Amino acid sequence: MWKASLFLFLVVVAVVTSQRTSLDVALRHAYRPLRLLGLAFAGRSGDEAANVQRVRDAGKTQNSNARTRSLLQFCDAEHGPGRRSEQRPTSVHRLRPGDIDIIGGMGDSLTAGNGIFATNLVHVTVENRGASWSIGGQYNWRKYLTLPNILKEFNPNLYGYSLKDGLSTERSSRFNVAELAAMSRDIPYMAKVLVKRFEHDPKVNMTHDWKLVTLFIGNNDFCTDICFYPNPELTVSYHEQNMLKTYRYLRDHVPRLLLNVVPAPNLRFLANLSGLPPVCYSTLRFECPCLLGKTKAHLDYYERIMKRWIAKDYEIANMPEFNTETFTINVQPFSQFEDFPRTRTGQTDTRFFSEDCFHLSQRGHAAAANAIWNNMLEMEGEKSGFNPHLFEKFRCPTEERPFLITRVNSRSDFIV
Repeated sequence: MWKASLFLFLVVVAVVTSQRTSLDVALRHAYRPLRLLGLAFAGRSGDEAANVQRVRDAGKTQNSNARTRSLLQFCDAEHGPGRRSEQRPTSVHRLRPGDIDIIGGMGDSLTAGNGIFATNLVHVTVENRGASWSIGGQYNWRKYLTLPNILKEFNPNLYGYSLKDGLSTERSSRFNVAELAAMSRDIPYMAKVLVKRFEHDPKVNMTHDWKLVTLFIGNNDFCTDICFYPNPELTVSYHEQNMLKTYRYLRDHVPRLLLNVVPAPNLRFLANLSGLPPVCYSTLRFECPCLLGKTKAHLDYYERIMKRWIAKDYEIANMPEFNTETFTINVQPFSQFEDFPRTRTGQTDTRFFSEDCFHLSQRGHAAAANAIWNNMLEMEGEKSGFNPHLFEKFRCPTEERPFLITRVNSRSDFIV
């Protein structure tokens, strides 16, 4: 019971200290001590070998079988069409995987890596950033499949990924500026933090380096925010304003940027989870009060809002102003699933979940990394979804399509 109480306390502390609000003026000197105090209570779960082994024993890490280990040949990263270009490209539409120099991540706790190696509820407050699907670079893809660990095969000098457990303010986080409890309204400020880090890091050549940033936001808006507005439908307009401000700022301040936008999933699936550990029914109601334990009419209403929000993500990203020779936005839709993976008996496969059944385990993060990688090499209209079977489908650049897919190089008249 005490662990559940401490979990709730640490989450509240994190929420208060991770939002850029008027409270920041009073809390700016307390932020780091409060978060470090939380880490001291919880322990750095991903850095403790015995704890990681317990997660592995529970089946919550990616499989490390003979097939996985043999995937050294998964793509010919050194000599194949995805290798680094002989001359650095001048167009974002001619980027091969090996041309990415700098990588960054923006979003909420699912990008911060909360609970990846959790073996109790308190661990869910720990940010296992080194194994985060879009921005973690701890070890390699054989141990932790992440987008940076895949890209490192094509460019061993890739820089910017998170190295281990830690807060966004720690050096090991590098260009992972995601924060627990972040919402759409936090992203414009987060973009400024990311740009400042780019500009002040001597390893980043702002003018010449090609940068890849992945943005994933909206889960907390759906779960803990929209139902408290007098008119919840206005949240879609607020989100549009936030994204326009963010994209314009990044476009105008970060030369040579490819931006991945992963829309938040339709979280109605949370209401259909089954066979969960008893504690999860409590944690889900705490972490997602806007959607859990509600009537069908309530869910129908908020699902319509979520669908409009997701559609707006596509609409904004495809605006002409966000497509130039040095900046473009790619929507990667693998997150748009209707149900979470299930076992053969039809129950929710909790191996992909952390201890709270809201955040993802390392197994879940590896599957997300596999999915976004595939999406980055798939044409519009052909992009695949979240697949719980790791490596069952693993795309590689081809001679016909050697570049990371954009709206320009996917056109039939584009000349490779």
